[in-house]
Formats: sequence, structure tokens, C-alpha cells
Amino acid sequence: MNELSSLRTDIRRGYGNAERPVARELWAKDSQAKTAAMLESGNYDPAYPHVDYTRYYDPAFAKAELEKLFSNSWQYACREEDMPNIGDRVPVEIGPMSFFVVRNKADEFKAFYNACLHRGTKLCSKPASGEAIRCPFHAWEWNTDGSLKRIPSHWDFTAITLRNGNLPELHLGRWGGFIFIHAGENPVPLAEVLSVMPAHFKDFQPDKRYTKARFRKLIGANWKIVQEAFQESYHIVGTHPEGIPFNGDSQAQYDIFKSAFGNIGRQIVPSAIPSMHAPATATAIEATMASAMLAKSWHYPEFPLPALDPAKDLRAQLGDWLRDAYADAYKRKAGAPDGIMMDSTLYFMFPNFALWLSELVPFVYRFTPHESDPEKSYFEVRLLMPYAEGAERPPAAPVIEIGPDESIIEKAPAFGFLALIFDQDMANMPLVQAGVKAADPKRHHTQLGTYQESIIQYWHETLDKVLAAPENEA
Repeated sequence: MNELSSLRTDIRRGYGNAERPVARELWAKDSQAKTAAMLESGNYDPAYPHVDYTRYYDPAFAKAELEKLFSNSWQYACREEDMPNIGDRVPVEIGPMSFFVVRNKADEFKAFYNACLHRGTKLCSKPASGEAIRCPFHAWEWNTDGSLKRIPSHWDFTAITLRNGNLPELHLGRWGGFIFIHAGENPVPLAEVLSVMPAHFKDFQPDKRYTKARFRKLIGANWKIVQEAFQESYHIVGTHPEGIPFNGDSQAQYDIFKSAFGNIGRQIVPSAIPSMHAPATATAIEATMASAMLAKSWHYPEFPLPALDPAKDLRAQLGDWLRDAYADAYKRKAGAPDGIMMDSTLYFMFPNFALWLSELVPFVYRFTPHESDPEKSYFEVRLLMPYAEGAERPPAAPVIEIGPDESIIEKAPAFGFLALIFDQDMANMPLVQAGVKAADPKRHHTQLGTYQESIIQYWHETLDKVLAAPENEA
């Protein structure tokens, strides 16, 4: 799939030592059978360290993004579980654009522009259900497949007929319980854009999970600034210093999987191991126990902590404990490797969708622009949890809207200690937004790290290619 290959020989791929190995060394000695995700590494290294700051606040740049990027790329819209019944529908907002997705049949979904053909009234402003899609203003109605059903006083609207009165439809694709939409013409198949993700997530089975909690936060920063905060672990030592005794931020692995149509970035931050930034006194057994305590407090409160043997492989012991705790909590077999059970592995699909391959932090991210202000954006997070094999899927939690000055831990406590981590991240965002505008005009650009910020480099490299392409190639 990844037929292109451009790897540089001048890059140091992580910083570790014998006691604190880098992620690839830890995954290489995993106690379980390797999965496709663990066997495959990236095939491309960018060289794009300087990004002009104006793209984070310039209205003209935001307009170009809307027209050539968001209007012409596969966008993660929602999950199938958001619409469990025929006739259920949810709105999808991407900047000033508005669409909605409806479950049309038991296993069929449709996506439409969110505007009445009469005078443009929004047809779906919140999750709703019904046998017909009805305009709240003048009661025009469509069937759930988008075909015209009824127009009051139709005698006065002879230009609208059953032949031309269907709601304009978007392209829709599905994978792993996720629904993607595309507003452009003749899009590349979604499978090509997903690239390595279906193979890498095969055993993780995102389609057999449910949304336990969900929030969307309005942030005083451009959508790219917010996304970039999660595309590197370099910030852990400065923003989350309490994590360095048991998270190997400097030992993280970054991969870019580049194919003809797919752009996937991945970062792997190993857990249960001290960072190279941690004091020399930090030990592996302390790091392993700290990881176990966090997993217990959040996921497995009823399961007893492991009794670790320092003479044996600590990660293998933690992996066994996590698999036992998982099987006890969810009544389903946990055969995932140690690295999937405990490490923080995050995949990004260009331009703004992210999914964790991690039982410890099984999140879904979406980063979208504000309706009108390029210096604001929305950060949406789902907690995608497993449930017992053979059991009925629990209902998906509704989205919690969080304002720019509101705390995630206070508004969305179901995210536990991770909500505090999110709050730490969010505190940085307005500072970055203000700083990119305050920078010296003679040096108005980033200086990105060669390896630790390679995904950010690649995202901007790809963005520039998209915006520079002719209209019919965007």
C-alpha cells in the first residue's frame, strides 16, 4: 500500500538508553504476537521546518482552506451508533458549512446539505428522528432517502417536482463504525485515504465499541494549532511534567505512512517507562506500577493491583495484568499485545481526524474550524470503550458543549484524570494563538523539530500541496 519511500539517514529517531529504550525497541520485544501495526513503520520523512505564522490567523488563508481542503476531502462526520434507529439524524458542522447524516435503512446512511430547497432553512439543527425530514419553517418534507415527500400549497411551486426536488446528497463512506462525508466531486475512495488504518486497527475493532462520553470544546485558537498540540509528545515535559516518571516522551516513535492518496501520521509514546527527562532516580518498576495505578483508577477500579517481580520483564507483567483486568471488566477476550494495552499510540488521517490505537486511552479526535473566526476552533473528543461480547451496545453518550473559559474536568468528569490533561493542553492554545501574531515580522515562522515534530511538518507540506493544486485537482 505504501509504495512511496523517502526516509532520511540524518535523523535520530528518538532519544533513549538501555534502561529507558525507545518505543520501537520496546515493541520489538513485546511478549505477545506482533500485529500489522507493530510490524509496519513509516516510509516518509518531511523537510518542512518553517511554517509561516499567517496561516494561523489570516482570513484569506482560512477561506482557501474551506474551499479547497474541507470542501474537498473526506471528513469524519459521526458514528453509526449516533443514529441507532431508522430515521435518526445528526447535524455535522464544519466551519460555516452544515450537513446532516440520516440512517435511511437498517444498514444504510445518507448525507445531505443542511438547507431547505425553499428558502434555505437549516433542516437539522440537533439530533432528531422521524419518518420524514421536515422543514420547521414552512413544513416542506422529504423522505429519509432525500426524495421529496410533500410541499404545502404545491400548486404555487410548480418548478419543484418529484424529479428535481430531492435533497442534494454528499458522498458517504463507512469504516469501523465511523461515517465520513465528502462534498466534492468524484472523490478518491475512502479506503485509499484510510491507507494503513483498517489493517492496523483490525484487532482493535472500533466498530464493536461505544461512545461512553463525548465533548466538544470551543477554543480561542486556530484548528491547526489545536491539532498540532497532539501531533507531538515533546510538550509533555513542559505541559505535563507529572507524567515524565512513567511516560517515555523522548523515546516516542513518529511514523508517516505516505501513499498515492493516503496521508497517515502516527506517534507512539511508551508507558511504564521513565522519560529521559525524568530524574536518574526514577525506576522502571515505579513507572510500571504508576501506569497500573492509573489504569486501575480509570478503567479497572475493582481489579487488584499487580504484584510485580522485578526480576522478570515488567512490561510483560503489566500487559498480562491489563489483559486480565480487561477480560474481567468487559467479559471479552483481551489478546492485544503489551504495546496496545498500555502505550499511547495515536493515528492522524489528513486533514483533521485522529484515532487512538490504545486500550488505555481509546479516544477519537476531530479538529474543525470556527464558523467565521480563523482564530477559533472546535476540539471534539469521544471516549470509545469496549462492551461485553454478545451484549447489546450501550447507547452513545450525547455531546457536552464546553465554552472557551470552561473546564473540561468540571463539564465532562467521565474523562477522569485525562480531563485534567486536556485542561492543561487547552491552557496553552490561546497563548500560542497570541504568540504567532506577536512574532517578529522578520522571523514570522516556526522552527519545527526534525523528528519529534515531523507529523506537523508533513501536515503543512501536504496542506500547501492541496491549496496550490488547480481547482479540478484539489
